[in-house]
Amino acid sequence: MDNVIKRPRKSKTKKIVFIILFIALNAVVLYFTAKADFSKNLPDYPGTPFGIKNILFMLGALLCVGAVLGAETVKYLMMMRHLGEKVSPRVAFETAALGKYYDNITPSGAGGQPFQIWYIHSKGYSSGASAAMPLGGFITMQFGFAFLALLVFVFGGGAVGAVPIKIAAYVGALFYLIVPLMIVITAVSPRLSGKIASFIIKAGGKLRIFKNPERKIQKAGEALANYSESLKKIAKSRMLLVKLFVLSVIFHVAMCSLPFFVLHIFGANIGFFESLAMCVFVYASITIVPTPGNSGAAEGSFYILFSRLDTAGLFWAMLVWRFLCYYTFILIGLGIYGYGSAEKLLKKKKGAENET
Repeated sequence: MDNVIKRPRKSKTKKIVFIILFIALNAVVLYFTAKADFSKNLPDYPGTPFGIKNILFMLGALLCVGAVLGAETVKYLMMMRHLGEKVSPRVAFETAALGKYYDNITPSGAGGQPFQIWYIHSKGYSSGASAAMPLGGFITMQFGFAFLALLVFVFGGGAVGAVPIKIAAYVGALFYLIVPLMIVITAVSPRLSGKIASFIIKAGGKLRIFKNPERKIQKAGEALANYSESLKKIAKSRMLLVKLFVLSVIFHVAMCSLPFFVLHIFGANIGFFESLAMCVFVYASITIVPTPGNSGAAEGSFYILFSRLDTAGLFWAMLVWRFLCYYTFILIGLGIYGYGSAEKLLKKKKGAENET
């Protein structure tokens, strides 16, 4: 009887500790990234009149943020339908938004796909589909940026004069291709990936990192087989791949269009394609920076590339750009968690009222 009473208490304690740690993690990440962004001496605001044009450019910037999440959401809806899984706009949107959230709060953006796999599976989707959708989306996302970067390097390289940033961008673009190519190889040859996983788990078992390694090897083999089967099912449809690729390009074009609208809010005179090309160089050049959201490097590269513009509002434009392309997704992620928590509390309250 005592054990029955103690278990719920321990479970509640673990949940409370987890929530506290989660909030603390968010607070620490927000503090250090905000400190890196906003600790500089602020110049005087240029005093540009805020009229109808500024409002329209701000709406354009907000539409870019909407297009980023919209493109990712549609990708998940397409993959759900193609894999014969439940088609849920809410799960698709939350997967897309929370993927960006975890990309932005983890070093090198490494937390997005692992969380998405867990999140989709927690919503009742099969193991294979849960793994295939985020990784399928990730692969097309990486190839989409590499394609856009290649076009910019060939046709828009003249927009950037800083040689170090150019070199960093060329190296970064290669990194965009390495990871998805490794995932493709793993999917094509599950036996090879199974042998690698088996070796790692056995080594971990000898080092007492893993308990019951044989069972874990079996589970890993099943998961890899399911993942490979689902990813191959996505890959078999050329039309689906084309659509996912196009949506990925739209995602990156929308993200890299943000500086054009933000700079015009503060009176800068720059063409759309020139601004787009410069932003592509910014993102490609900071790929290998390991800080959460590439904090520090993103602002520095932006400021270096756009510093030649004749506008006193460049620093403020950089801050607004950074907020829209980074902090906005963190706030949306926190909003999703807050809404989900409130929803659970209301359900519990209604359930308690029905019982009485």
